[in-house]
Amino acid sequence: PQVLIADEPTTALDVTIQAQILDLMLELKEKTGAAIIMITHDLGVVAETTQRVIVMYAGRKVEEASVAQLFARPMHPYTLGLMRALPRLDADAEVAGRRPRLHEIAGIVPALTRPIPGCPFEPRCAFAVARCRAEAPPLFEAEPRHRSACWEIPRVLEAAA
Repeated sequence: PQVLIADEPTTALDVTIQAQILDLMLELKEKTGAAIIMITHDLGVVAETTQRVIVMYAGRKVEEASVAQLFARPMHPYTLGLMRALPRLDADAEVAGRRPRLHEIAGIVPALTRPIPGCPFEPRCAFAVARCRAEAPPLFEAEPRHRSACWEIPRVLEAAA
């Protein structure tokens, strides 16, 4: 095939089987020259296997960047929330000998049965302003080849630093 679409290919697999599946996919890519579109919530898989990332929320593209750009400077509140939800193994993650709770993104995903006039992430967003509810932001190219659909990119970057 010219394109392989893998929808959550490693969900619910133990790490050994997950690694085998990912190796097989990358081997197929090398042998055939096929492109792989990986659909996943697993940012670890994204970091290890992809070159460019499109982050989607409620059916909309909210951020697009190289893997390095995305992990270094997330520019959308949803992406930042996903990054903060990753388990950390570094020493700073432990406080008084106890691991902190994983970050969760508060709220619920909006129903997609009717149009959403503004940003679909607005009800869950700590950076939301009135404009977010009324008007969906376009994808801004905030840095070369790094786009984000957010009216408050400077505030998100400040929080991510």
